[in-house]
Amino acid sequence: MRSSIAGIICAFTFFCIVALDSKINNFPPFGRFLDPFHGFWQNEINDDKLKSQIHTTNLNNKAKIFYDSLLIPHIYAENEHDLYFLQGYITARHRLWQMEFQAMAASGRLSEVFGEATVDYDKKMRRLGIRMAAEKFIEETKKDKKIYKVIESYSEGVNAYINQLEFKDYPVEYKFFNYKPEEWTPLKIGLIFKFIQYSLSGTDYDFENTNVLKQIGQKNFDLLFPNILPGQEPIVNNDSIWAEWDDIVQPKKPSDFKPLSGLKKNVYYKPDPDNGSNNWAVAGSKTKNGNPILSNDPHLNLSLPSIWFSNQLTTPLMNVMGMSIPGIPCVISGYNDKIAWGVTSARRDDKDWYKILYSDHDHLSTYIVDGKYEPFELNIEEIKIRERESILDTIRYTIWGPIVYDQSFGNEKQRAGYALRWSAHDPSSELKSIYLMNKSQNYEQFSNSLKFFSGPSLNFAFISSDNDIAMNIQGRFPNKWVDQGKFVMNGARSDMKWQGYIPQDHNINVLNPKKGFVSSANENPAGKEYPYYTYGQYYEYYRNRRLHQLLDSGQNFTVNDMSKILNDNYSLFAKENLHFLLNHLDQMQFNPSEKEVYDLLSKWDYHYNKDDVAPIYLEEWVNHLMADIWDEFHNHPTKDYRLPTRETTFYLLQHDSSLYFFDALETTKIESISDIINNTFHSSVNYVEEWKQENKEENLLWSKYKGTKIKHMGLLPGFHALNIDNGGYKGIINATKEGHGPSFRMVVEMTKNGPLAYQVIPGGQSGNAGSPFYDNQIEKFNKGELFKVDFFKKDTFISATPPEGLIKIEILKK
Repeated sequence: MRSSIAGIICAFTFFCIVALDSKINNFPPFGRFLDPFHGFWQNEINDDKLKSQIHTTNLNNKAKIFYDSLLIPHIYAENEHDLYFLQGYITARHRLWQMEFQAMAASGRLSEVFGEATVDYDKKMRRLGIRMAAEKFIEETKKDKKIYKVIESYSEGVNAYINQLEFKDYPVEYKFFNYKPEEWTPLKIGLIFKFIQYSLSGTDYDFENTNVLKQIGQKNFDLLFPNILPGQEPIVNNDSIWAEWDDIVQPKKPSDFKPLSGLKKNVYYKPDPDNGSNNWAVAGSKTKNGNPILSNDPHLNLSLPSIWFSNQLTTPLMNVMGMSIPGIPCVISGYNDKIAWGVTSARRDDKDWYKILYSDHDHLSTYIVDGKYEPFELNIEEIKIRERESILDTIRYTIWGPIVYDQSFGNEKQRAGYALRWSAHDPSSELKSIYLMNKSQNYEQFSNSLKFFSGPSLNFAFISSDNDIAMNIQGRFPNKWVDQGKFVMNGARSDMKWQGYIPQDHNINVLNPKKGFVSSANENPAGKEYPYYTYGQYYEYYRNRRLHQLLDSGQNFTVNDMSKILNDNYSLFAKENLHFLLNHLDQMQFNPSEKEVYDLLSKWDYHYNKDDVAPIYLEEWVNHLMADIWDEFHNHPTKDYRLPTRETTFYLLQHDSSLYFFDALETTKIESISDIINNTFHSSVNYVEEWKQENKEENLLWSKYKGTKIKHMGLLPGFHALNIDNGGYKGIINATKEGHGPSFRMVVEMTKNGPLAYQVIPGGQSGNAGSPFYDNQIEKFNKGELFKVDFFKKDTFISATPPEGLIKIEILKK
């Protein structure tokens, strides 16, 4: 993919140019950075050259680590303290900078390293209350001594690794940015977990929705932003038991509820709206070998080092393997001897915004709820800035939560304050759920473990050696009235609060459905019969239905079939909408280039394969069309407006083409649908022609045009993986976009003798850019292939004869 030495030199060259051509002073001391015995050259090492025997005083007994050919550590320990100590130690060995970077990002401390450029980001993270949520997470976990011991052991392992480091051993990012590792604490585990929870809670559009509602009214809003489109297929429909429930409490909307106004532009960081995933489980009745098969591929930002770290954790009483998140103990998505599970985002709305009514003009002392003055709880945050004086930011806490946006943050002309109510601010103990999940041996145990999982809301696909398959939609879901939380609410009224949570026993799940499979792709969770309101800011419409088509029509599935589905590039969006567009074109107006594009699209098979050309023209056509149709909502100087999705747009185009929204504002003529489709076809073809002229050295191919990149988390030039040669796109099972997509792919077949597992990540196991394991899996990821991974039985670790194919064995003594 790229020479790591060349990458480091490229980064250093870039750094020198920036440092010499600007007033930036926080660059590393040249002598130490270039020192061949201590500087960045020391990072050009192979991870398999580590010592074969490690002595530490922190272990209670002996332990063993197998490293396989992918640098996956298979850890065996005699007890849980040693196991999680070693997981922390080994994860830090390969991903220390990533772990600390994510903890600092979550706590709003990046300015300590990067200076003034990240001050607004740090303010946002602090005002979101992520640290408060992490502190409550840790305090709640302390109530269970066994689970908190897992956190302590993991932290001890990370610190044992940090304490043995000298400057020459530091990951190159510390040398480049000239700082050193800090002590690892349990709070940092909570911070990373809550940061992940924020990323997977979905992009909320409360502000944008409210502005649109005030602009066009409720009737038009419901038309442009329906909760569910006709033809949508839910995750669970008729196979659950909610018709039998008799203790349902459904909150009612206050009769005098009114939308608010005056919301200003807020343009700070939000998670990618396409954060999601695919997962599915197929029963043995539909597979060739009669064994259930599970597949999973979480869709997140693509980054180096990779988001996930693969490991096996084994004691005499437990044996589990799969993907962990660096900085969090246990396995998040994986398998053991008896079960396997994988997760997708449920996209349920658990973040609501409240407009605060201040009691004084200075906004300093109190606010009003139900006509009474309520005091703020003040938290003064010191934001340290590299080579600058610290700044103070006062965060005001209300009964709803922290005020995120006010005059001092978001918009200086903002008179109001806006507080965030987020379920993650409540005490929770998700690590207990994950810990028990890792140990579960059947569906009953697995399902019981989920009761401790509060967030982020996830869809858990499940298989077992008992030939059970299941889907559990799990989280702590606020029990809301219809439309509650879709718009900003009045924080001066206590009747705007959540009416508790949906009972855990009423969460949506299905076990062994008659159709022989379960699946989720971030679509709506249940049909209309489900008695609770299940709003999500955006539910998938195409990817999930394509997945249903493939699973419903197939039989005798194999692992290879599952791998092909994970890499499916067929676009249901193109299939259902392209010819509608083509039929509106006036072919008599075509120039030669447009005629060629028309013929190309007419013969296209709707696949977004990497070497195809047709996807380029359809995507640009759709982009131009969406911009023209929704010009009412574009680029308002003071307010943000939500845009209808392409799913809704094309449904309306085909079913209600007379809508006045389809007329372009900048012209005096009233445009028809045909006018807009023809105009945007011409402009999009011209746009691609201009791209061809500007990129004469590039072939016009989908992968080149899309330009997928996997960037380094610290944006260090030379440490990226550029020009990823891959197909797919949003709304497609292979959801690889420009910088976002499958963060791993995993397929597990559960046999009576244990799991057969296959996986790939778009990167590698190592966080060291000088290691061949930094990005060695990208080539296979591009090809849509999987690695067969070893799941070692407990007896294998105890045996005097090690398994074949290992690159290293480490024996750890007390």
